[in-house]
Amino acid sequence: MKRLIIFICSITICLHMASVSFGYVINGSQEKVDTPVVKIDGKSYVLLVDLCKAYGLEWVWDSVSRRILLKKNGISIDFLSGSKYYYAGGNVKTLRYPLEIENGNLYIPLYFAKGDIERLFKIKKSRSAPPVKREAIREEKKDNVSPSSKKRYGIKRVVLDPGHGGRDPGAIGRTGLYEKHVALDVSKRIKKELERKGLEVILTRDTDKFVTLQGRTDIANKADANLFVSIHANANKKRWVKGFEVYYLSEATDDCARALAASENSVLEYEDESFGRHTKELDAIVWDLRLTENREESIELAGYICREVSEKVDIDSNSVKCARFYVLKGAEMPAVLVELSYLSNAREEKNLKSDSYKQKLAEGIAQGIMDYKDEYERTNGFSL
Repeated sequence: MKRLIIFICSITICLHMASVSFGYVINGSQEKVDTPVVKIDGKSYVLLVDLCKAYGLEWVWDSVSRRILLKKNGISIDFLSGSKYYYAGGNVKTLRYPLEIENGNLYIPLYFAKGDIERLFKIKKSRSAPPVKREAIREEKKDNVSPSSKKRYGIKRVVLDPGHGGRDPGAIGRTGLYEKHVALDVSKRIKKELERKGLEVILTRDTDKFVTLQGRTDIANKADANLFVSIHANANKKRWVKGFEVYYLSEATDDCARALAASENSVLEYEDESFGRHTKELDAIVWDLRLTENREESIELAGYICREVSEKVDIDSNSVKCARFYVLKGAEMPAVLVELSYLSNAREEKNLKSDSYKQKLAEGIAQGIMDYKDEYERTNGFSL
């Protein structure tokens, strides 16, 4: 009996030693952190929270998409738990083995923590980083935010994107009204309203010219814009369908949203360069990695816009939806796509020919943006 007890205890100790074999001191640029090395499927891992603490990385965990975003020095890297792929510098790269979740904690491969992290984030070590005692891991949301992110947040610059243009007409109403013309007209009206309220506004196009989908978000990213709002007019085979809708980037949840995304994304046919350079597998990975970028903020912005438009215009405008719009994919800030009305609906096409109707739409959208701005700045960016 004693031998059996000793055998069981020995096995228990061995199993424990197999899961946590030794410690590792992360000599980071901010401080030294003593972290346990955990074995998962025979591979060595360290706690992601300790790595971030040692190097002063801001990190965000999205439990829905299983996505981990790391930020520092203006560089962001996206990971998916359980995946070997990660997204950095506009490219999909590969880990030797994936990030893992164990007992509610996020773990990153030890080899990556030892060598790749400094190179990817262009980190220069401090010569005298003082050792500190490792604190207990906390799961509260406030611990996911680095001190550097607690600066005063403000919204000063908005990029408005009039959809389609040039050789791409977009949807066409039964009386010949072009979506590209409506989108540009309303965008210019929104611009005037926002500038009157003190915001800087940039249009991705101010004439009837063609701009690629990637080129539109490139304009916003290069301008370091705080918000990206793409303006469109809708269409549907069912001519009775009507309403005002605002979309954020995510997986479409209904057939109508999928059809709309396919229609808006059809502009790719007009682009000179091939948009699909990756394999389908890698394209899916990129979508998964980038899908939830600024998702909560985008949903909040969409809600404010819908609410204000419903007060300005007699139209069904309580629809905040999601779909995979390529034009939103590259935006590095909260981004939404607005569908003003349905050109396929006779009444709404007639409305979109009316200056007063378009002005009310523009005023509602502008006020929704301002409402979001006020709330975002009031709460220093942490209420969403």
